[in-house]
Amino acid sequence: PPAGGSAGGSGFGGFGGFGGRAAAAQAVTPIQLDGGDFDAFERLLSDVQYAYSEQDLAKLSRLASAEMVDVFRDDLDQDRERGVVNRVRDVKLLQGDLSEAWREDARDYATVAMRYGLVDVVEDRATGRLVDGDPNRPVEATELWTFVRPRGGAWTLSAIQQAA
Repeated sequence: PPAGGSAGGSGFGGFGGFGGRAAAAQAVTPIQLDGGDFDAFERLLSDVQYAYSEQDLAKLSRLASAEMVDVFRDDLDQDRERGVVNRVRDVKLLQGDLSEAWREDARDYATVAMRYGLVDVVEDRATGRLVDGDPNRPVEATELWTFVRPRGGAWTLSAIQQAA
């Protein structure tokens, strides 16, 4: 499940380097990103994680693509069926590395390897009893998050992949 929170100061490191996607199709063009883009990615990490933790599908639909919201909805439905809720807090971006950034037609895309810390627990929905995780110990996660925006628009989350 996703995790999120606010981190003071940017955890983004190497902003260079594009993947091989640009060579795959002529309509794909590498793009340059700036500090505002990386701030948006860090903010989305936190906002998505907290919206997921609060089971707020309306907010998630403003932060992520329809496909990602469907994934979140399925995860939340499974938790509900099991009688549990996944809670996250204290999300902090530790490192973010741009994997690639490109333009296809009128949309910009960026894939970022995000290593972040968070407190991630599962609680019984009825009693609040701890089912999994340690409320006093942060864990680390590393995932590849892909963001999309209409040219000149705001970034939203379009995919999450576990890092190998």
